[in-house]
Amino acid sequence: MKDQNIDDLCEKRKALIYALEQGQLDKELFIQENFKMIRDIKRVDMNVASLDEGIVKYHYFNTCAKMKMMDADTLEFRDPRASDKLKQEAYGYYTKKEQITLQLLEFLNFKNITAYFINLNSRYLCGNVFEIVLGDTEYGILHSKDRKILHKLKGAGCFIETQKDSLINTYVNTKV
Repeated sequence: MKDQNIDDLCEKRKALIYALEQGQLDKELFIQENFKMIRDIKRVDMNVASLDEGIVKYHYFNTCAKMKMMDADTLEFRDPRASDKLKQEAYGYYTKKEQITLQLLEFLNFKNITAYFINLNSRYLCGNVFEIVLGDTEYGILHSKDRKILHKLKGAGCFIETQKDSLINTYVNTKV
């Protein structure tokens, strides 16, 4: 990824988030449009050298994972084996997303970051998913379930021991 490409992707990402907020896109279409935006990227390394680069890489891996999960859901009953394969690919992307999240937090030295568990409609996920807010960053909201990241956030004094609504509550509580 080149700096210009990162700048372009940041602007496109913000435009898609704005369209979602305005009701011009639903969650499924939002994910599909994000995938269209990133699908031509050939290679994404696991290094984070700037805030924007970290956010774009997080977004890339998260979007790829969500698309794989959506595709897996459409095949779940027609072709369970293919569905399982897609889910495994999605989990691989989620793992990379968590690695990038940690790299980004370390790049930022855990400064100006707030994190907390979020209220979710899913009983399984509630108490497991936490939101990470990158202060002073427009649309700098990340989500994670990774215990290593949670431990580091707590150690850095960034984690609030409370559960509250996500800043993007409607989005996180809408099923695709």
